[in-house]
Amino acid sequence: MPFNRKDKHNPGEIRPRFKLRTDHTKDEVFELLNSFCEKDDSVLGRKVYDQYYLDIPNKDRHFWSPELRVTLEDDEENEGYTLVRVMVGPQYTVWAMFVFIYILLGLISIFGGMYGFSQVSLGNDSPWIWAFPFGVFLFISVYIVAKMGQRTGRDQTLHLVSVLYHSIGDHKLERVEI
Repeated sequence: MPFNRKDKHNPGEIRPRFKLRTDHTKDEVFELLNSFCEKDDSVLGRKVYDQYYLDIPNKDRHFWSPELRVTLEDDEENEGYTLVRVMVGPQYTVWAMFVFIYILLGLISIFGGMYGFSQVSLGNDSPWIWAFPFGVFLFISVYIVAKMGQRTGRDQTLHLVSVLYHSIGDHKLERVEI
């Protein structure tokens, strides 16, 4: 789901990112997002330090529901403009679970494969030699599950991006190449 890329065929993108430019100040953008989220019950908004999170309400949320993390910073190249950096991703618990699974699979595959290869090179039979190919298979399987989950949350993702555009104002936003 590459929202802001010229090359729209990036199948490996797990947490899509895009960048916008607006002539509003950071405080104005936070206020616009906050006021829009208070009026619209189809989205939850919360400010955490210098970031704003757009979420799906609990009644509509499922395991694969996305969240938008909006980070604002002053545009150094164009004075008087604010850069709106957006990252679309799963809830942090889901993201942490997948990172843990990837790390665990990687460690078991590499060290199990090394142990199995060393045993085979010494002339011993070892079922650990299959750890690396089996780990690669599981790694690809987990990746496919993650992409299917991303597709499940696609409508909610598009809704959150639409809320972002409508809250700040379509005419005040300009896409910036990352």
